[in-house]
Amino acid sequence: MTYLFVAAVFIALVLLALRNVRNTDPAKQSCANDIGQLIRQDRNATPEDIAKVFVRHKIPRSDSSKVGRLVMPQLMKIGLESEEAMMIMHQVRQAYAFVPEAYSD
Repeated sequence: MTYLFVAAVFIALVLLALRNVRNTDPAKQSCANDIGQLIRQDRNATPEDIAKVFVRHKIPRSDSSKVGRLVMPQLMKIGLESEEAMMIMHQVRQAYAFVPEAYSD
């Protein structure tokens, strides 16, 4: 019985790991990394500055919230306190309004 439990936990962990790897789009992750670097260089970056990063990576407004979810771990990586990171995330969310709906490529 314990072998069955251990096997079930192992399978669940493997499936979660595979799901996480498969769901992370490299373009979105790169955009989130660049936003993290922007914040590291300038903690007072405006929503317009953050939106320029979205535009540079050609992230449409519909995907901007998905990238936004990836930004928080970047902020923690650069050593921000959680309260400061939450204030910056508010600016990231404000930047969504400056991102175009689509790109004409």
